[in-house]
Amino acid sequence: MANTQSMQDWGKNAFNDLLKLLRTQLFGHLEGVEWTFNTTLSMLQRRWTVIAGCMAATLALCVLLLIITPRQYTAETLLQINTRTEQVTDMEDVVSGMSTTDSAVRTELDVLTSRKVALRVVRNQNLLLEPGFGGHTGVFSLLRNLITSAFLPLATPTQPPVNTPAARLTTDIETPEESKAINTLIRNLDVGMKPRSFSINVRYTAGSPELAQRVVNAIAQEYLNNQLEERFDATKRANDWINGRLKQLQQNVQRSELAVRKFREDNNLTEALGVTLSDQQLSELNSQLILARTQLAEAEAKVVSTRRGVGTTSEVLNNPLIQNLRIQETEVRRKMSDLASRYGPMHPRMQTVRNELANVQGKINEEMGKIRGSLDNDIDMSKARVNTLDQQLQQLQQRNQLASGPAVQLAELERQAEAERSLYESFLQRGRQIAQMDFIQADARVISAAELPQKPSNPKPLLWLMAALALGAGMGVVFMLLLELLDSGFRTTQQLENVLATPALGLLGELTEVADVPHYVVNKPTSAYTEGVRAIRTALQYAKPDTPPRVVLITSSVPQEGKSIFAASLAQLTAQGGGRVLLVDADMRRPSIAKKLNLEPKAGLAELLAGQGKLKDVLLNDKVSNLHIIPSLPNTQFAQELLGSEKMATLMNGWRKDYDLIVLDCPPVMAVADAVTLAKLCDAVVFVARWGTTPRLLVSHALKQLRAAHAPVTGVVMTRVDLTKQKAYGYGDYGYYYGKYKDYYTE
Repeated sequence: MANTQSMQDWGKNAFNDLLKLLRTQLFGHLEGVEWTFNTTLSMLQRRWTVIAGCMAATLALCVLLLIITPRQYTAETLLQINTRTEQVTDMEDVVSGMSTTDSAVRTELDVLTSRKVALRVVRNQNLLLEPGFGGHTGVFSLLRNLITSAFLPLATPTQPPVNTPAARLTTDIETPEESKAINTLIRNLDVGMKPRSFSINVRYTAGSPELAQRVVNAIAQEYLNNQLEERFDATKRANDWINGRLKQLQQNVQRSELAVRKFREDNNLTEALGVTLSDQQLSELNSQLILARTQLAEAEAKVVSTRRGVGTTSEVLNNPLIQNLRIQETEVRRKMSDLASRYGPMHPRMQTVRNELANVQGKINEEMGKIRGSLDNDIDMSKARVNTLDQQLQQLQQRNQLASGPAVQLAELERQAEAERSLYESFLQRGRQIAQMDFIQADARVISAAELPQKPSNPKPLLWLMAALALGAGMGVVFMLLLELLDSGFRTTQQLENVLATPALGLLGELTEVADVPHYVVNKPTSAYTEGVRAIRTALQYAKPDTPPRVVLITSSVPQEGKSIFAASLAQLTAQGGGRVLLVDADMRRPSIAKKLNLEPKAGLAELLAGQGKLKDVLLNDKVSNLHIIPSLPNTQFAQELLGSEKMATLMNGWRKDYDLIVLDCPPVMAVADAVTLAKLCDAVVFVARWGTTPRLLVSHALKQLRAAHAPVTGVVMTRVDLTKQKAYGYGDYGYYYGKYKDYYTE
């Protein structure tokens, strides 16, 4: 048992873990996406080519199917169920007219589509010779005949089926060829009722209009013939059976009458006795006994209900005295609740109210006890009455049995003789009616015979094209939603704030086909990218207006996010404004600042921290922007230990005195822990996320690590944004209005 329980717990935990993994991996990146009317329009705007492509593909496939699909023609005939029959002779038929109930009419639909009717149509119309029913037509049939005649010249030819009407219609046994033809006929047959009428539509679809017309008219005619044949056969069988039955009934009547006459003579009974007084008493006592037992059962049911709770019985609920006591109890409880909020449980007024409540409840219980006793007395009285009536009934039955004697036997013989006589007369009258019947009519008639179809019923080009367009649109929507589901990157600043619960400082466009990207903000001071960096710098300053950040750490979750370019741009833009700015390349494993700015350092941050160089030997100056830079050399060991050392803290304190702004370009958080280590020395941490590329879950995990280290995360910057595509992802973002105010910028 313990092993079984442990296995169940393990399976349950594994299942829950699997569900959590699927929810996180498949749907986690949709967190923060608000499905509104505007977002839906934006989705259609950016994914309309998917829907258009699917619609074009399904439309082309539909046109191809319309070209290769053979034309089908449908002929239709209309039958009416007769609700009024023609009474040529005033007598009832052996087979009554068809009922007009829904089930009866639907049964006739089953007859129309039965194999019996189909077999007769196949035989009468020689459908085995028609294409599609068994006739040798088509390229494959001709090729099969040629091969058979070439390789089996001496084979005994198969005798064709006998096609004479007399030979075919003498049996209802289907041959294999006829079975296939019947299946084909039923498959192309459509039978249905017109709404709110007794009319039946019979439709048949074939490859030629003539065949469709001929088959559907033949089905209607065979259906009517089947009804007439069934009526005729039923009338003939009934006539034969009644004639044989009359002879036997005549003998029974003679035998019964002779027995009555002989019994009267033997017992000197000249007449049959009527209903006696004892019989009336017996009937009356029996009725009284049934009534007494019913009353006893009702009394017992009431007692059983009191066992489940006497307070729920109708006698208690409808008792006026108990109802008044209940009202008094409710009033006392309300009074007790009011006093309890002001006095303690031992207060005299509280004790008085409790005594009053106990007195009322005692009276209620006393009244319910009286009711319970009354119900018990009713049961005793009912039982005594049932026993008395039962005894009287038994005594009366014994007296009647002794007094009945021959009169009862005579009455039984007379009733038997009368029954035999009535049955004989009924059969005799019905036999005469059937013998005179010479008119039989069907229960349906043809309202309109099938006409030759003038145009194909299938395929329907307009319907097919509309269905293809609808299917293509549906597939396009599915593919569009699938692409949106697989889009795991950030597209708007609203998504950034909703998912990460962190302010979005701004977004920066992608710098493509630019010669000097690291100095772009210096060379293009009025460009859109430069204005974006200014907006981010302003957001940083006003994030803490009392103490603007002096040391800003810039990091990301993975490489290739545009982190280093943004760090250099922020530092250069501040330096251009006249401030003393220091840019520190804290990515000792893969440094890039010096290379991007075309500088050749001889020593870096690691040498400075290790005491192998002085600040003046490491510090570089970017002449274009008047920016001071501390680079790093690649492949530095013990990077995390150096960044977390006391030397780094000491240097940072000295730099704070000499510079207005210190920008630290740190490695990605998910790659190494260097950024987490330096976070404690900074005033603000700016996290960089690439537009539409960095998975949301990855960014969330990276920010979680920073918050776990109590890093002062100020906000997130979305970089490398395609401003042309970004406007299709909603309203409010910079990219959506880029086309309207791009004249303010000089690229």
